[in-house]
Amino acid sequence: MNTPNQLPYVVFSGAFGDNGTGGYFPAQAEVSNGFVTLWVASPSGWVQYFSLPATEVGVKSAAQRITLVAHGRSYPILADPRAVGRALDYNMLGTAANILDKPLYGAKADVGRGLNQLSAARSWNTGSGPEFIAAARSAGARVSRLGYGAIAAIGCGSALLVVVAVLVITALMLRP
Repeated sequence: MNTPNQLPYVVFSGAFGDNGTGGYFPAQAEVSNGFVTLWVASPSGWVQYFSLPATEVGVKSAAQRITLVAHGRSYPILADPRAVGRALDYNMLGTAANILDKPLYGAKADVGRGLNQLSAARSWNTGSGPEFIAAARSAGARVSRLGYGAIAAIGCGSALLVVVAVLVITALMLRP
């Protein structure tokens, strides 16, 4: 006996980044019965921002963020919004360490950045990020994903290009 095809059902939990207020609000993006629905918490309860057929929704994802695109408007949802503040703090610490020539503090900033990324990746996984992406794709949404591996590869590749460019320019300038 054949079982009927079941449509995917997944909820991604995170925080909606409101560009107007600069704040983050608890949010849930849901894939259910071929629809994508965005719920955002407000002081008066959960508000449904939209519920559309998955085929009408774009899903962009990079690192710990999912951005739903509906009717030309973007709705960014972070798995761990506190990671943004921590990243800014570690960047300030690293900059201060460079200015003050304090390599130990620079190393602490680097370790902190790495641990912050691990924390954000954990939040992405526990918030059902991978499952949400797969369910949205299966339901017919246009999905693009740039994960941590690709971001690290881009960063390392860019750094390597800078090193090669500096070596080439230095060699050309030192040429007799």
